[in-house]
Amino acid sequence: MKNFVLFLALFSIGIVLYPQWEYTAIDSVKQKWGDWDEPQWLRYFGLDAGDVNQDGLLDVVSGRYIYHQPKGSPQQSWKRTVLDDNVDGIFIMDVDGDAYADVIAQALPSIYWYEAVHPNGTQFVRHKIAEVPATSHVNSQGFEKAQIISGGKEELLIAGNGNVYLLTIPENPSEMAWPVQLIGSNTSDEGIGVGDIDGDGDMDIACGRRPEGKREPKILVWFENEGRFDTPWKDHYVAQTEHPIDRIQLGDLNGDGKLEIVVAEERYPGLEPDSNILWFERDDSNGKWKTSTLTTQYSSNNLELVDMDKDGDLDILTAEHKGEQLELQLWTNDGKATFTKTVLDTGKENHLGAKTFDMDNDGDLDIIGSAWDNYRWVHYWNNPSKSRKTDHLIAQYQGKDHYVIKTEGATYYYDIAGGGFSRMLDTYGNDWISFKQLTANYPQGASGTFRGLPNIVYQGEDNGAGHPGFDQCHSWFENGMLYSESKSKLWKWRWTFHDSHAELEILRVDPNRNYWFLYEGTPGGKFKPQSYYYGSDTAVKSSNTPDFYKGEAQFQPLQWAYLGVDNLNVTFFMLHKTNTPEKGLVSYLGNSEKGIESKDGMTVFGFGRGEDTNPLLSGRNRFIIGFHPKEIKGETEHEALSEFLKTIVIE
Repeated sequence: MKNFVLFLALFSIGIVLYPQWEYTAIDSVKQKWGDWDEPQWLRYFGLDAGDVNQDGLLDVVSGRYIYHQPKGSPQQSWKRTVLDDNVDGIFIMDVDGDAYADVIAQALPSIYWYEAVHPNGTQFVRHKIAEVPATSHVNSQGFEKAQIISGGKEELLIAGNGNVYLLTIPENPSEMAWPVQLIGSNTSDEGIGVGDIDGDGDMDIACGRRPEGKREPKILVWFENEGRFDTPWKDHYVAQTEHPIDRIQLGDLNGDGKLEIVVAEERYPGLEPDSNILWFERDDSNGKWKTSTLTTQYSSNNLELVDMDKDGDLDILTAEHKGEQLELQLWTNDGKATFTKTVLDTGKENHLGAKTFDMDNDGDLDIIGSAWDNYRWVHYWNNPSKSRKTDHLIAQYQGKDHYVIKTEGATYYYDIAGGGFSRMLDTYGNDWISFKQLTANYPQGASGTFRGLPNIVYQGEDNGAGHPGFDQCHSWFENGMLYSESKSKLWKWRWTFHDSHAELEILRVDPNRNYWFLYEGTPGGKFKPQSYYYGSDTAVKSSNTPDFYKGEAQFQPLQWAYLGVDNLNVTFFMLHKTNTPEKGLVSYLGNSEKGIESKDGMTVFGFGRGEDTNPLLSGRNRFIIGFHPKEIKGETEHEALSEFLKTIVIE
């Protein structure tokens, strides 16, 4: 009894209970839906994280509350912003492409967009954007953001009263109607799994279904995205479960390039430890699904697939909603779907939570959660692995001052006055940019002066901002992040460095000028197009050699792309995180009229560059670059890289 009282005391003040994960109570006095509206027993379902005030730290939305992460230490008091209405906030996202983060909230049948109108993330204007049928719990327990329609912003998936609806953000979200389309019929109002189940390049969904005449969803089905949104998608039976299907996630657990469907069952009232966490693996020889059981325990209404230990495979994160211990569990994958359980914490109930984000921008994944039975609590666990600190030094390269940032996966040389990278070294020491300060015209500049990344601004007052050698910027480090601003102050961006990648966020743009994001450099350190390969979200590995000088450059939509060199166990990847549908460029430019047969030159690869040297990007965008420590030899490695990229794309 004494130990139990001590445990409660420690819990109430947010003391660290496990040395490996530092716990903070974001809130312990949160109110519930039923304090303002019927039914009185109803709690909130929503939980998401995003940087609402643009300070580099992620904030949290849960119910009608926005919690602002304090600078210095998360154990300090989290300031609360209370939305004016009794709504259940489910997403933090930038809806309209301005400088502020917005909130999507439900009060079914109504869906609302809370448009941020102040940079501190405390002032919002409410827009009703859609209607989705209310559930038996009023609000939905199934909602996801996903790129269902190619290009544009992510769509919203919401389960309402036995169906799944797709909400599309229009081009002018405050002036145009938001399309609502029924894509999954006869489902539950619980979790929605999203992924490319049939391997055809688009996102499908998986849901629970109620047997005829029954209340509980015990049939697992998946819905096939055939590119049509005017009628419900075709459904496919997977399996029947012993208990109601609650949370669903999709991912490749065993490394075979195909997605498994992972399910957490719900038990109510949950007095016995008989709830299963299962995964289902499709057998292509007969179309049936094999069932495997991860564990049987108390009801675990929390589920996430994530590469927590950064070893290239997906681990399983869950937490008990019922039971005596209320364990927060990490099941570590050996890459072949054999899992080892680690208990990260106990005594803190979660419901639709245990979600991972890099909350403090230190390069590792932290965990947030919210409770249902103990609904007043919102949880935060800080990951102490501290995978890297953004250390840097100043060095001279090509006669200019550079920041040098060393990470586990790369070494970056950043031209302080240019605002762009002039060198990018893989772990073997190959320089994938190889900028040289030469005076040369087209195409001779491809041997040095033209090279760089991200090469943002083309023409105008700030021509060359973001490009090494142009001296159009001021750059500095602040809170571990690298900032650059053009001399005119019309442009501003920041880089965040992780061991596996670096992320660029465009913070301010000239409203009168478009831009692009380009990699111009030397894959593997040398210009040898005949040994290069490339691929993207729309095409598996190709060894074609589109010659820029001869007019063979390829212009195509790209969400992500990679470049590699035969027989080199490193692949460079780029990802356009904000998913705008503008064209990308794939080509090789030699430094002479011989084109790709020239002795020197560079790759020209990137997002938002159209024909006739036309920049296409506008507004705020985010990009990710990095090195994957494998050669892409075919479809298997292509799909593995695709899955890896999903793990590092965190809104």
